[in-house]
This record gives sequence, structure tokens and C-alpha cells, in this order.
Amino acid sequence: MFLSLPRLLYLLAALALYMLLWPNPITIFMAACFSCLTLPLYRRLRRETGIWRKHLEHDFPDSRRQRLLLALSSYVPIGGYVAVIISSLLIPVAVLVLLVSPQAVAGLARLRELQANNFQLPPHWLEYFHAVRRSLAEYPSIERALNEAIVNLDTLFSDAVSMLVSRSFGFVGGTMTVFWTTFLFFTLTVLFTIYSRRIRKVTCRIFHIPHGILDRFISTIHRALKAIMLGIVLVALAQGALCGIGFAVAGVNQPAFWGMLATLVAPIPVVGTALVWGPLCISLWFSGKTMAAVGLALWGTLAVAGVDNVLRPFFLRQGIRAPFLVLILAILCGLSTFGPVGLIAGPVILAFAMQAVEEGNRYYRPQV
Repeated sequence: MFLSLPRLLYLLAALALYMLLWPNPITIFMAACFSCLTLPLYRRLRRETGIWRKHLEHDFPDSRRQRLLLALSSYVPIGGYVAVIISSLLIPVAVLVLLVSPQAVAGLARLRELQANNFQLPPHWLEYFHAVRRSLAEYPSIERALNEAIVNLDTLFSDAVSMLVSRSFGFVGGTMTVFWTTFLFFTLTVLFTIYSRRIRKVTCRIFHIPHGILDRFISTIHRALKAIMLGIVLVALAQGALCGIGFAVAGVNQPAFWGMLATLVAPIPVVGTALVWGPLCISLWFSGKTMAAVGLALWGTLAVAGVDNVLRPFFLRQGIRAPFLVLILAILCGLSTFGPVGLIAGPVILAFAMQAVEEGNRYYRPQV
């Protein structure tokens, strides 16, 4: 009974925190992931500060200046860590907003215009598509799947884009929600990082897990998050930039806006940025800009898709040792289950499951 009492108290503390934070599961998950990803930076700052404190104690023995500098040095690791994570997130967002905001309204209006005009497809093409859809009425399951796919794409290009672009520039209602979510994300990230050792200790005590096993799980998740950051986020930004260049050269209006849309859809497996540059190529073709349409199609197929086909598998497989097809399946399942956050949750859960199997193999290996 006495041995289980501390464990019960730890569980009650975890339950209390869960009840406090349960309305924000996505924010908690993202903060935990970002904390795990940036924890080595905080530990490095603490090590460097420790070396600096030793120099202070040696160079200014027992003086007022030494006491002042030592007191200030205790805030250097957390202050530097907070400054780095805020800069790493806010500076790219600010640059993106400054580039896109002048083109956002016109670009969104153009997007809706293209949707309303069926991306300027000729009437006989539209009639052919409608005939195909009517022929699928004999196969209800196929027709239902096609309708769901069309609805999902329409949602992607209208509701989601409208929310990400137009609502992001509003100052009523949603702004306070975004502010609160951002504040909670940064606060939880810092708290998870500062108290990482205590969280690790309590986790081991609650689940009776040896420290070595938990450390290997943490290392696996850290490698997976690093691979996601490089293989999904960085590659998506590169593809968006390449698309923006291609749109500007092809003479597409608001190229930064379309490049931002390409960045947002780039992580979607198989189709990715083709969801943006494909319809624009069709629009250019039927607008009489044949060379621009062909050039943009070649640029999207060779340069933009080439970056995706080469760099994404390379980075992902460096951090998650699984076949690339399995990684794609994990991303798709994550998107289907968790929404956009599934881009991160899917590969992380896959890495966690693979490490759990590996730990099980370690347990049984000496008995074989």
C-alpha cells in the first residue's frame, strides 16, 4: 500500500493537469513536440552558462560585480531559449505575412473566380466530365467516393484557404483565440523544457519504466521530429518558394499568394503542389498563354516535384527508419485522423510504435 501511494499521488497530479488543459490537446501536443525538438538547445545554453559562471568566479572573486553577474547569468539560459524559439517562429511568419498580405485579397478573389469559372475549362470538356459522372451513377460506391473527394478539394481551396488567409487579417473574434493559443503554446513549450528532467522522472515512476528505455523513446521521437522539420516543413517551404518563382516568371498575378498556397498543400502526399500549379497551368493554357502554361508545367513537374521526390524521402528516412511507402501511409492516416496536425502526429506515432517493438525485442532477445 505504501509503495503504491506515491504513484497514486503522481497519477492524481497528472489527472489534475489534464483536466486543466484538456480543451487544448493539439496545443499541448505541438508544444511537447517543439519542446522535445529544441531541448538540446536549452541544455547547450545551460552548459555554456555554467562555463561562463566558472570564469566569473575565477576572474572576480567575492566582489559585488561577481554577485551581480552571477545573479544575471541564472536567467541567461531561459532568456536565450525564449528569444530563439520566438524568433524562429515569428520571423518566418512575419516575413510571410509581409510578402503575402498585399496580394492576399486579390489572390483570394482570383481563386474564387477560377473556381466559379471551372478554371476556364472549355464547355465540351465540362460536358465530358459531367457525362463521366452520370455514368458513375450505376456504381454508387465509386460515385460516393468521387463526390467526397471533390467536396474535400473544394473545402481545401475555399474554406481552409479563406480561414488561413482572410480570417488571419481580421481583428474580431478569432484574433483573441489565435493570441491565446499562441501564448499557451509558447508557455507550455518553455515549461516542458524547463521541467523536462522532472517530467522524465515522474513518467518513469508512474509507469515503472527504466530511465534507459525512456531515454531511447525520447531520442527516437526527437529524431522523428527533426526529420519531419526537414522533410516536411523545410521541403514545403522550398517547394513554395520554387512555385512562387515559377508563377512570377509565367506571369501569374499575385505569385506570392499562390506560392503560399503551394506551401500549405505541399506536404499532402502524391498530389502536393500540383493542386495549385496544375489548375494555374490549365488557366494559362485556355487564356492563350501556351508557352507560359507549358513552362510552368515543366517547372512544376521537374523542379518542384523533383525537390519533393528527392529531399523528402531522404530527410524522413534519416530520422524514421521505415520504408518510404509506410511513411506516406502514416502521413495519410495522420491527416485523416487528426487533420493538419496529423502531418506531425502520424510519423511521430509510427516512430513511437517502431521503438516500442524494438524495446520488446530487447526484452525477449536474451531469452531466445
